[in-house]
Amino acid sequence: MKTSSAIPGGNVPASAASTWRWARRVAVQWLQRRLGLAVRLDTADRRLLEQCILPYYAARADVRSVLFVGVGWYTEAYEALFAGRRYVTLDMDPGVARHGSRQHHVVGSAVEAGQLFGPGAFDLVVFNGVFGWGLDERADVNAALESFHHVLRPGGELVVGWNDVASRRPYEFSSSEALRHFEPVTLPPLGVAQLQLETDNRHRFEFYRRP
Repeated sequence: MKTSSAIPGGNVPASAASTWRWARRVAVQWLQRRLGLAVRLDTADRRLLEQCILPYYAARADVRSVLFVGVGWYTEAYEALFAGRRYVTLDMDPGVARHGSRQHHVVGSAVEAGQLFGPGAFDLVVFNGVFGWGLDERADVNAALESFHHVLRPGGELVVGWNDVASRRPYEFSSSEALRHFEPVTLPPLGVAQLQLETDNRHRFEFYRRP
């Protein structure tokens, strides 16, 4: 799903000072990873995901099974948020499998999720930083959405996150035909069903429910 070695959701340095801060942060994160410490990306979209969106779902008693699509070193700590729940990760790159769920990680594409998991197997699917980062073709995106509809239980929810910039926007995500299977749902902590961040990467979160 992710074919680029760039950091998804990262901000582009705009000056010498910001370049230095960015390089220092990368170096610190590299050292933390070498020491086996939990590491996170310090960007606005990741902070929102980690401090608001995921904790909200983790606190819900009806979210007992989670499929997280697309992993990296910066997602390793997310499993701990869902302690005591079924937490499954999916990524087509075998090289990042070590960053996947300790419970159950599957090497495969989002397009294949419907074949890899049973119907209604999950209460929540998180699909962040994948659209526009390797999953670019409209047909593939629609196939992935069809698969998510298959693996979500009725009433299950889908979190989508993507960068709304020309270099990472294959097409307008909202025009994906398979979204007809879902309905927008307001996320209570944010009070909206869609949130556009005014950052360099213009990350956008969208929240859906399978009726």
